[in-house]
Amino acid sequence: MRICFYLLFCFCTLAQAYELVIVQGVSKTGFTFVTRNGKKDGVFKGKNATFTSDNISLIAKAISVTRQFTQWEVQNDETTVPFRKGEVVTMYDATEHLWALTPETIRKKYIKTEIFTPRLSIGAHVSFFTGISASVSDAADTPDQRGGLVFEGMLEKEINESFALAGGFRYSRETINVAEASLTASQALGLAEIRYYFNKMPSFHNARLALALGMGYGQSQTQTSGQTSSGNAVVLPITKASLNVPMNKLTDFVVEGSFESVRTDEEFEDGTTQSSNVDNFRYGVALKRYFE
Repeated sequence: MRICFYLLFCFCTLAQAYELVIVQGVSKTGFTFVTRNGKKDGVFKGKNATFTSDNISLIAKAISVTRQFTQWEVQNDETTVPFRKGEVVTMYDATEHLWALTPETIRKKYIKTEIFTPRLSIGAHVSFFTGISASVSDAADTPDQRGGLVFEGMLEKEINESFALAGGFRYSRETINVAEASLTASQALGLAEIRYYFNKMPSFHNARLALALGMGYGQSQTQTSGQTSSGNAVVLPITKASLNVPMNKLTDFVVEGSFESVRTDEEFEDGTTQSSNVDNFRYGVALKRYFE
C-alpha cells in the first residue's frame, strides 16, 4: 500500500512540474516573448525556466513580470524564439534537466488536452497534367496526346490538428493532339476539398504529409479549326497527396500530385452535343500563406 501511495505521489509531483502556458506575443527581434502567466502563478523577475514545443527546447529568463503576464528572454544569443502567437507551450522549472526532456512524449503523457487554434490560409498552386485515358462519345477510339497547365487559388480552414476544409477556383488550359487535328480546351471550375494531415516529421524540417479528396464543377470550352463547343465540366473525384514543408511560421512550400477524373458535356454551334471522360495525372507545387 505504501508503495502505491509513493508512486502516486511521484506521478502527481512530476505531472504538476509541467505547466501549459500560452504565448501572448513574440518581439520583432525574435529574442523575447510574452506568456499569459505572472506573479499570481509564482513567476518572479529573474526566474529561469525551460520551454518546450514539439521537439524544441530552450531556456528563458523572466525580465519583466506583472500579475498576469511575463516577458521572457532567450538565454542564447544565437537562438530566436521558435514559437508563434497563440501557441501552447510547456513550461518546466528545472533548467538543469534540459538535455533530458522529450517534449512531445511528456506533453502526451501528462497533458490530456491542449488548446488548438484553427488557422486560415490561402494557397497559390501551379501544376502540369497529362492524360492517362480518354473516351469521347460519337467518336472513334483514336490515339491522342493530352496535357496542359493548371492554376489554382485555394482558401483553407483548419478544423483540428488533422483535418481541414478547402475551397477555391481553378483555371486550366489543355492541348489535345490527334491524328486529324489539334484542339485546345479550357476550363474554369469551383473546387471543394477535405484534407487530412499526418503528424509532423521532426527529422525532415517538421514537414507534414497530407491526403485530400475533392470535387470541382464549372464551365468548359473546346476549340478547333473554326469550331467551338462549350458546356459543363465536373471533376470527380480529385484524389491528392502532398508534402507540406514550412519555410517560416506563416509560409509552407507544397509539393503535390493527384489523380482526377473529368467529365465534360459540350454543345456545338449547330446543336449537336458531345461528352468526354478523361483521367488525368497532375503534379505541381504551391505556396501556402497563413493569415496568423
